[in-house]
Amino acid sequence: MSAAQEITRHYGGDWHGSYGTFPAPGHSKQDRGVSVKDGANGDVVFNSFNGADWREIKDECRRNGLLPERQRANDNCNGPRETGHYEYVDADGAVLYRTVRIEQVGKRKQFRAQRPDGRGGWINGMSEVQRVLYRWPEIKAAIGKSVLTDMPFPTVYLVEGERKADKLASWGLTATAVAFGCKGWRKDYAEALEGCTVIILPDNDDEGRGFADRAGKDIEAAGGTVRIINLPGLPPKGDIIDWSGTAVDLQALVDNAINTPAKLLPLLDPAAWHGQETPSREWAWNDYIPHRQATYLTGPGSAGKSLLTQQLCTAIAMGLPFMGVETRRAVAIYVTCEDDADELHRRQKAICDAMGVPLSALSGKLHLVSLAGVAANELVTFTPEGKMIVGDAYRVLLDTAKTTGAGFLALDNVAHLFAGNENIRNQVAAFVSLLNGLALEIDGSVLFLGHPNKAGQDFSGSTAWENQVRSRLFMEVPKDDLGNAPDPDARVLLRGKANYARNGERLTFRWHKWAFILEDELPQDQRAEIAETILANAENEAFLACLRARMAQGDGREVGPSSGPNYAPSQFEGMPQAKGFGRAKLKRAMDRLYQTGKIKSETVMDRKAKREKTIIVEADEASHNSHNAPHNGSTTQVHNTAQRPHNMGSAHTYIINNMGAAQGSAAPSREEEEGPDLSRVVFAADDGLDTDGNIIGWDDDGRAH
Repeated sequence: MSAAQEITRHYGGDWHGSYGTFPAPGHSKQDRGVSVKDGANGDVVFNSFNGADWREIKDECRRNGLLPERQRANDNCNGPRETGHYEYVDADGAVLYRTVRIEQVGKRKQFRAQRPDGRGGWINGMSEVQRVLYRWPEIKAAIGKSVLTDMPFPTVYLVEGERKADKLASWGLTATAVAFGCKGWRKDYAEALEGCTVIILPDNDDEGRGFADRAGKDIEAAGGTVRIINLPGLPPKGDIIDWSGTAVDLQALVDNAINTPAKLLPLLDPAAWHGQETPSREWAWNDYIPHRQATYLTGPGSAGKSLLTQQLCTAIAMGLPFMGVETRRAVAIYVTCEDDADELHRRQKAICDAMGVPLSALSGKLHLVSLAGVAANELVTFTPEGKMIVGDAYRVLLDTAKTTGAGFLALDNVAHLFAGNENIRNQVAAFVSLLNGLALEIDGSVLFLGHPNKAGQDFSGSTAWENQVRSRLFMEVPKDDLGNAPDPDARVLLRGKANYARNGERLTFRWHKWAFILEDELPQDQRAEIAETILANAENEAFLACLRARMAQGDGREVGPSSGPNYAPSQFEGMPQAKGFGRAKLKRAMDRLYQTGKIKSETVMDRKAKREKTIIVEADEASHNSHNAPHNGSTTQVHNTAQRPHNMGSAHTYIINNMGAAQGSAAPSREEEEGPDLSRVVFAADDGLDTDGNIIGWDDDGRAH
């Protein structure tokens, strides 16, 4: 059997005595568009009658072992030789340039660019030559036909090489390529394909996939539609030439890619709600924490956010009102990254005592988690490019919530859980979106805690925190316009942002015996004592503010403790800093401040009168700790001898009433951002101290117990 006969049989063709016919690649089995016959010197001759490239067919026969490796009778060496050329023409058919394929046995094929020299020859290079797509007239004609017939723009196949485009064209498809394959792509080629649907068939290698990605982005930017189809079954570095599929197979792949149903957002039809009852708003904590949402709680470090959150979790776990506001009963989990198990124990005992709930009643309803000192608590991290990576800690949290059936999660605090940059909006948005998704996943609510920034805003970082959440709460110790806290145990919780309730409304409550309660829950006598303490504190602050103002005015503006023209209460009455307090209340404040060592008397020379005079000055720290500080006023007071705790925060002041009785212990704090300011801590002489002189409720080392 001759080579031509073997080829005819291999491709399922018919032999006609001296030649054979068989299907062109990609055509049906009934096609007979290629002929083959035996030539001189053992060679075979191919002819194609329907656009197939006979050279590609011959190469395929060599790969299938039907023909020997490429060799010609007149070849006397294995040097490089031209094996084909491809002309690039403008819309009128004028040749602009061509690429010449050069092959050599054992080496990769190469391409050379040439432009016409105007005399029927060619010049190497493409300088100052208009660049066009391969087979551009066909593309231009197809686009023009679409415009004239008001039909969709054509589908154009883009491949890396001219031979591949010719093969697709032999299948009756509009195909193109660019000079020098994947390395020859230029952005301006994309403009010629505006409006077209472009099918990119990349070679099966990294260069081919890179080419498809670059070209696809440019074409879409220019207004084209792109589908990248990776041909199935290609060998490594294979392409459409190597593909075993037919034109029909390719069309099926293209139809599937183009006609894939569009991915749509989950559309809601309001008309479907006609006649249905409108669902009521659901809350974890009415008007403050919405159901199936993440809420952001901020506040200064000493306000007590952690205590408030643990107490809220307890109320939700038991289905009890919190601060007089109804809650939605659910299994609750409080996760803290800062407090250890012992602190949670102490805090929970005080909370249960205040709420009248035994610890045993919380079994299976409230779960406390301490991650203090544990590494890798971040729920998410971010790549240098800004992509969010959900960490194992998130999955553990979700699994824990699902296993326990939790419907309320409190996360304390965001600094430990968010490993992104809070000044980058999309990172904050992605994190908040994750927490909202967590709330939906557990069909519950998520409360996460954070800090305000030092510029005075209620939240740190950019406004992304404020913009992303639908509910944000802010907790603080109320202060006067001078920045003082007249009642250090008072607290305010403000709805800083409430998309589902009225903005700006607030709850007021107070710290009492290591938990938070409404003031109405205190006995009447304690409320009276608190009111007296607040008034005394305000009087003290007003007296000190007046004293500082007069001292700042310099010599001659000092005031004294004794009755006379320079008597401090008389001089201070009517000053703006006095806040309307009269002489009697200012005198009462002076007596208290002498007693507690906040002020003292000094003897100085009156330069004008040329005699000594007694004036009042603020005491320094050493004077606060002295054992007595007599003054020349109407009464003589003695400083108390108690030592102040080492870690008392600036937000809590112990005030002495004018009878020397302490008004109860103020809320302990741990200042989170700045060190403690001990200058505002005042102690009672007797009540409120143990036998060692320590404040009741504090250990010897100054820690709360």
